[in-house]
Formats: sequence, C-alpha cells, structure tokens
Amino acid sequence: MRARTRHHWIVMFRLPHKLLLAALLIMLIAAVVEPNPMAWLFGLVVGLFAFLRWQTWNAEWVILTGKRIIRVQGVAETTSTEASLRLDRVSGARLIQTVPGKLLDYGTIELEAPGDHPDVRRLRRIAEPHHFYLELRRVVFGDGVPLDPDDDPYGYVTEPLPPMPGPHRFGRRRHG
Repeated sequence: MRARTRHHWIVMFRLPHKLLLAALLIMLIAAVVEPNPMAWLFGLVVGLFAFLRWQTWNAEWVILTGKRIIRVQGVAETTSTEASLRLDRVSGARLIQTVPGKLLDYGTIELEAPGDHPDVRRLRRIAEPHHFYLELRRVVFGDGVPLDPDDDPYGYVTEPLPPMPGPHRFGRRRHG
C-alpha cells in the first residue's frame, strides 16, 4: 500500500435524502408542539441517523497500491463493495480544491481513464488530498515530486516555459 485516505469528516454534514429530511422536519414540529414524547423520539431518530452517517464514513477507504486505486465501501461484517482501477489505465489526474476545501484540507481528485469507472474516477471530498495526489502522480507518471506536502506542493505543477523567439524569427524578413 502506497497511500490511503478517506472522505473528509465534512461529508457527514451533507443533507439527507428529501423524504428523510421531510420526516425529520415533521418530527421536529411535532416535538415543538408536544415536547414530552416526541422530543425523545426526535432525539433518538437524529442520534440513530448520526450514528449511521458516522459508521458509513468510518467504513469507507480509498487505497493506492503500486498497481491499483481501490475504493472500499461498507462495513466488513455486513455489506461491503469494492471498486478498483488499474493505474496503467490512468492517463491524467486533476486535483480540485475550493476555498472551503483549502481551509478544511479536503478536495476532489478526478482521474482520466478509458472505460466506465464511476466509483473510482471521481474521488470527492477526500481528506488530505495533496499527499494522496502527489503519491498518485509519483506512481502513475513517475514524477519526482516531494512526498512531504509541506515541501511546496505547488512546485511540481509545471516547469518554466522555454524562452519565446523574438518577432524577427517568424514570418518573412523585409530587406531593404
């Protein structure tokens, strides 16, 4: 295993499904109107929902080996799924970080590869994306990039452009 990461903890705060959100809102209104029995039920349902979100987040990993990217989802004791992509199929990679992503250290890595790999092609909101991205580039493209993300993570992006020839080297020269 070369690198391993998971989704950032921020994914636990995404909105639930519309039906579940509607049911929670109805329960909240009922708990405000008749607080004694409904408040306990509402608290129990929200607590159960939060536990299930945490359990799902805790059971998902993205693993980079020398030959594959593997995404494992689910609790091993119950139902789990695994998707993988061979690294020799990857032709490009892109790291996307929004302003909140830079502040909280999460990002999305998009991989370019032929075929359909929906679970592995776009790795959304993963934690510490620079370390994983740099190691991915090292394995796939053989980049000699620094592994430590504190060692100028943006220094590997491009090399300086060669000097452009002056205008006298292009087109026809006028004599006379």
